[in-house]
Amino acid sequence: MVSFQKRKLGDGSLHVAIIGKIDEQFNGATVVDEPAGVPLVMDLGGVRSISSLGVRAFETFVAALSGRDLVLTDISPAIAAQIAMIPNLVGNARIESARLPFACPVCGAETTHSVPYNRAAPVEHAPRCSCGARMVLDGIAEQFLPGN
Repeated sequence: MVSFQKRKLGDGSLHVAIIGKIDEQFNGATVVDEPAGVPLVMDLGGVRSISSLGVRAFETFVAALSGRDLVLTDISPAIAAQIAMIPNLVGNARIESARLPFACPVCGAETTHSVPYNRAAPVEHAPRCSCGARMVLDGIAEQFLPGN
């Protein structure tokens, strides 16, 4: 089950957070019915998983938003991994950032952290652990980020 949290900002843009699991029952009609001239910013950091049928539903959803100013922020590891395999999954949307898993090589602590959506970001924008060590991406960049 997925939920949408929508809010309009003073600049007229609509910010939508998508939270939950995207599967074959995913329906973004409440977002698609917004006027075409409204810039959309979608926060995908709350997407826990996406099934194979959910990929198709999400692709259809994004295609219905084509022609709009669409920005994706904090894409979750689940979404980032799908985009890495299917680059055209998000059409012409601009991806600003990804919320990715990081681990501490010293104490083993784990966290998620938002980084710019580019291959160098996990190194250049890696968070610091509470123990003081620089954390490392828990996975390989190619799994989550575009090639540069």
